[in-house]
Amino acid sequence: MPEKGKQAKATFMTEAELFDALTKSAFEFLHRSIDEFEKSHKFSTIHFAIAIELFLKAKLMREHWSLLLEKPDHAERASFFSGDAKTVTIEQTIERLRRIASVTIPQNSKDIFGTIIRHRNKMVHFAHVVENDDEDEEGKAKLAEEQCAGWLALRTLLAQWQEFEKFSNDVAHISFKMERYRAYLKKVFESRAQDVQKHIDSGGKVSKCRSCGFEAVEVSDPIGAIAYAKCLVCRYNGSEITVACQNEDCGESICFTSYDGPPDKCPKCEEELTKDEVRDFLDTGEGVHKDNYFDHVPVNCPQCSGYHTVIEHESIYVCSECYETDDGYEVCGYCSEGQLGGVPEHSYLVGCEFCEGAAERYKDD
Repeated sequence: MPEKGKQAKATFMTEAELFDALTKSAFEFLHRSIDEFEKSHKFSTIHFAIAIELFLKAKLMREHWSLLLEKPDHAERASFFSGDAKTVTIEQTIERLRRIASVTIPQNSKDIFGTIIRHRNKMVHFAHVVENDDEDEEGKAKLAEEQCAGWLALRTLLAQWQEFEKFSNDVAHISFKMERYRAYLKKVFESRAQDVQKHIDSGGKVSKCRSCGFEAVEVSDPIGAIAYAKCLVCRYNGSEITVACQNEDCGESICFTSYDGPPDKCPKCEEELTKDEVRDFLDTGEGVHKDNYFDHVPVNCPQCSGYHTVIEHESIYVCSECYETDDGYEVCGYCSEGQLGGVPEHSYLVGCEFCEGAAERYKDD
C-alpha cells in the first residue's frame, strides 16, 4: 500500500516489452485466422488483417513508440501505454515506415495486404453484400489463395527484419499450419494441370511454388540469368535468377528466387557468395552510361528503397538489393534520378518515391 497522501507511481511496459507483446498478439491472430478458416471465413479474414497490421506496427514501434500515434506531436507516454491513445491506420503505418524508418514494403506485398484488408472492411461494414460470397468452393479457394500469398509476404518481411529473429519458431509453426490450405487449392491446381503440362511440353520449365506448394510455377525463357516466374494456382509472382559459383574450379550454377535472395555460399563447394559478387555477375549493361559522368543516370528501386541499386542486365533492369526486375526505368522530373518501373505523372510537382517534388516547397505549414 502506498503511504497516506502519496499517489502510487504508474508502471508501464517498456518499448521492448510492447514490441514482444504486439508480435505475440499478431501470431495469436494468425493462429485464430487459420483455425477459423473452415468455420467462418469472415472472422478468418478479420483476424488475418489484424495480424498484418500488428506486425507492421511492431516494426514501426522499433523506430519510436510515438510513431504509432495518429498525432506523434501530441504524444503522451501515459495515455499511449495505457491503451487510451488513437493509433495509426495501416496506410499511415506503411507510409511512416518508408519516410521515417527507411523501411519500404515491396509493392507486391502492399498489394496483397491491401486486398486482404479491403476484404476485411467489406465483411465488417457491408456484411449484407458479402454474406454468402465465400461459402462456395470457388470462394474458399480464393480466400485460401489470398491468405497463402499474405503469409508469404509476411514471412519474407519477418525474415529480413532482424528484430523478429527470436520468433523463428512461431514463423515455422504458422507455415506448418498453412499447409491445410492446400486442400482448398488442390482443385484449382487440378483444373489448371493441362496448362502446366502444355508449358512443359513446349519445353518450358515448371518449379514448386513458395506460396501454395504446388508444382505450378511457369518459368519463362530467361533473359540472360533472369527468368520471370508466375504460379498458375495462386498469386505468386517473381523471378528466378541463376548465377555461377565464383570458384573457378567449381562453376556450379546457383539458382535463387527474388523472394529468397542468393544463398551465402555455393551449395556444392561451399565457396562464399556475396551480394557484391552477385551484382557484378548480373551487371552486364552499358546502357546506364558508365563511362560518361554527365550522361550517367543513377536508378533507385521503389520496392526496397534501394539507393542507386538498380543495374542493367541484358535488356532488363534489376535491383541488386531485392532483385526486383522491370523492362525499364523513368527519370523523376524533380530530382532527376531514375526509378525502376517508372515515376508518377507530373513527377516534377509530386516527386517520386525518393523525393517530395516541387509542390512540397509551396505546401502550407
